[in-house]
Amino acid sequence: MELKNLFKLTAISTALATTLGLAGCGGDININTGGDEVTSPSTPPTETPTQTPQEKAYSGFATKSTTFAAVDGKEVWQLSGTLTPSTAASTMSTGGQNGNEIVLGNDVVWLLDGAVIAGGDNENSVELSILPGTKILGGSDSYLVISRGSTIMAEGEMEAPIVFTSAETALGQEGKAGQWGGLVLLGNAPVNTCPDLANCDASFEVGNYNYGGDDTTDSSGVLKYVRVEFGGFKINDTQEMNGISFAGVGSGTEVDHIQVHLNNDDGVEFWGGNVSISNVVLTENFDDSLDWTNGWQGSAQHVYIRQADNGSNRGIEADSNSDAAASPMSKPLLSNVTIQVANGANSGGDDAEGILFRKGTGVIAYNLLVKGDVDSGECLEVNDDNTVNNANSADLVVENSLIDCVEPFKNAKPDDAEGRTLSLDVEAWFKGQQGNLVAASDLNGYMPNSSSVALTAGKADLANMDDRLVDAQYVGAFDGKNDWTKGWTTAIHDDVDTAPAELPTLTSCPVGTTSEDVVAGLYKDDSVTLVCSLQGNLLNNTTLLAGQNVMYKVDGGAVVVGGDNENSATLAIQAGTKLFATDNSYIVISRGSKIMAQGSADYPIEMTSEQDVIAGAQGERGQWGGLVVLGNGLTNTCPDKNACDASFEVGDFPYGGNDNTDSSGQVSYVVVKYAGFKVNDTQEMNGISFAAVGSGTQVDHIQVHANGDDGVEFWGGAVNLKYVYLTDNFDDSLDWTNGWQGKAQFVYITHEDGNANRGIEGDSHKGTNDTPVSKPKLANFTILPGADIENASGDKGEGILLRVATAAELYNVLVQGRKGETSTTESGECLELDGSYAGLVDNVNDGLLTMSHSVIDCNEPFKYSSDNAATTDAINVETWFMGQEGNATTAVTLTDGMPATSDAALIGTGKDLSADDSFFESTTFIGAFDGENDWRQGWAYFPQ
Repeated sequence: MELKNLFKLTAISTALATTLGLAGCGGDININTGGDEVTSPSTPPTETPTQTPQEKAYSGFATKSTTFAAVDGKEVWQLSGTLTPSTAASTMSTGGQNGNEIVLGNDVVWLLDGAVIAGGDNENSVELSILPGTKILGGSDSYLVISRGSTIMAEGEMEAPIVFTSAETALGQEGKAGQWGGLVLLGNAPVNTCPDLANCDASFEVGNYNYGGDDTTDSSGVLKYVRVEFGGFKINDTQEMNGISFAGVGSGTEVDHIQVHLNNDDGVEFWGGNVSISNVVLTENFDDSLDWTNGWQGSAQHVYIRQADNGSNRGIEADSNSDAAASPMSKPLLSNVTIQVANGANSGGDDAEGILFRKGTGVIAYNLLVKGDVDSGECLEVNDDNTVNNANSADLVVENSLIDCVEPFKNAKPDDAEGRTLSLDVEAWFKGQQGNLVAASDLNGYMPNSSSVALTAGKADLANMDDRLVDAQYVGAFDGKNDWTKGWTTAIHDDVDTAPAELPTLTSCPVGTTSEDVVAGLYKDDSVTLVCSLQGNLLNNTTLLAGQNVMYKVDGGAVVVGGDNENSATLAIQAGTKLFATDNSYIVISRGSKIMAQGSADYPIEMTSEQDVIAGAQGERGQWGGLVVLGNGLTNTCPDKNACDASFEVGDFPYGGNDNTDSSGQVSYVVVKYAGFKVNDTQEMNGISFAAVGSGTQVDHIQVHANGDDGVEFWGGAVNLKYVYLTDNFDDSLDWTNGWQGKAQFVYITHEDGNANRGIEGDSHKGTNDTPVSKPKLANFTILPGADIENASGDKGEGILLRVATAAELYNVLVQGRKGETSTTESGECLELDGSYAGLVDNVNDGLLTMSHSVIDCNEPFKYSSDNAATTDAINVETWFMGQEGNATTAVTLTDGMPATSDAALIGTGKDLSADDSFFESTTFIGAFDGENDWRQGWAYFPQ
């Protein structure tokens, strides 16, 4: 193609006028408008001392782009035309060419110019290798074809997938379906449109490339950890590109861990052949996610299909040939497929549906799970006479499968106009086969809950039945524990690109932020040359890109992500990003929206005050607000959970609902410092507030330091936490109320003397009929309360207070108070139960408030309090504590929270919760640390 077709003059002018304001991507992107057409040299240029390693390696078969100077900090090299063997000397380094072997290195980014074809048709064959972590861009009419006789060796890795994407995304524009073509593999395997397989030249629907033959074991290479996104350009009403097309591809081809995302036609389509695929993710594709025809006899196992509301047609569309005598018949082997059927119809007028078997296809299928919604179309349909005949024989079989849909089945019926004479009661056919169920699937997203029938209803002994399968005795693509989509897919986990080995230098602010002038010497970090501000209501997805020279300014009060369960948006924050906020500012994630703050141990995300980053100023408590996450989970302040609009204590933002599995995104490796400004005597901001946030939210490796109120607080919900470091917070370090039912493991709490209250303050409700009751499950806490001196609010340093009718399970907790003889040298009470509300006393007596395998090491270990005469002296806290398994009051020695590995009181005395609850990691120690591994290292802030 001519690159001017992709980058029109007006678009380039706009981009230049806004100083590349389109660049919402990692790294620099530079555009050169000169040289619309580039001609590849026929032979490698003469090597000169000035040649770069890339020029030495790639000049023989590619040209350096004159449109993109750099993407992701790498040169861009352009492929065009047909790639053929070379007789020149090898140019191999990171990549290069040696004879018929061409290697696309990951030291550059590759750009496809028009149709790029590997090899000739069973002649001039090449092996096109693509290294892990390589990115390939496609322009508006570009695609990659692997000819018959040639191979592609695209072997990515989980942490370094190979990504085919659109050129628009490299400009920071939004990725959309149809921005480029896709990947086409052509093989020599049988296809039933060829009567003579030995002389087969079936024509591919785009470009008229030949495919097909008589070699069922033919190999077109390897696709592993490969992602194809935003493809599927349209040629006309009948010709569109699929994400990955397999045309006559043989069983010698290896395909596993592939994703096709947001394609404008089908996700994956097969025309005959015998290729097998596994661990496949097909998301938001426009037409059919998995489509086969013309005699495909391969297999597919562990396939996850998620459709887009008002944007997709079928999960599976399965054909063979209108001629029943055409051979071979399509008859693939399917197992462990999950299809989440969307609502509505796509723009082509096609309803979102589950599976359609038609045109004489056969299939042997096990462990299929189809989940429909209220406005989904039919989830299982059989159509036409030839397919009905197969259903009535052994050629079309579905066993040990689960249909969970409002409209589960559509029958085959006679239709004179269509030439159909046979009928089939699809529900009776489905239910009449072994192990099939029509029932609730009980999923958390796409993962079955522990109570789901899908975990136990699958077909056993699959590997012995067919060596193309592995044993997976569960229905659907997932076993409830292992998520094989993590680490390499997109749009499944709202993933943000992980930070590179070195953060890039950014030249412009991402879309959704505004660039501010940077005055020399203003910031403590003199490498900061770019400050990007966030203000107001963010109604579009916004990604904060990490850079070694950039900080983000939260300004103007509340920065609110999304509307309340409408206009939902995601605030994505890359690893290594630094944010600071002005005095009255804070971040709010609305119900239905998400934060994807995905830091890492090497590159944590930091949120702090403006004073902490300004030269000559100092970070202190209460200098900004904090992070507020609002969810649709349960809170006991709402009698009607289906119409819940509880009001958050600052800003009156609504929260609450009926979904304790709701997801508000992810907060990982995030440090929040100097937040918690005070509105009035009853309204103060916490470091991180979780208001009815559901268990679908991931929270791990977080720190809140020197907050003006609580460190972390929960109002209902069921969000879980792991690896939490709470330091020098003014009021309570961990606070819950209103029905929190989440879990937490590995929490380390330290106090500053005279500037703290409690390590834990746990509440539930005051009304006798308020539900749910707070009942978190906590394990492996170390709490070091401050001295028993009043803070500015009159509160003294204490350990744990459980009150206001809360229930809870506490395991492996260590509370070690300051030791001394006066209030200035020792902590206050380390474990207190407040029975002012009878519900707490009832919870103790009913075994709903428990604490085991824990150690209290304090001068004032226990206290019971009550301002209710009816419950005075109702509980003896020491008796309650010592009467439970594994508890002790004994002195221990810690060094910065860490026990010695030989500490007999803490090491080997804890309770292992992992066997009964998969959230908890296996431990046999008391406290947050095992004496060897300090999980704070590398990412946490250590107060001086």
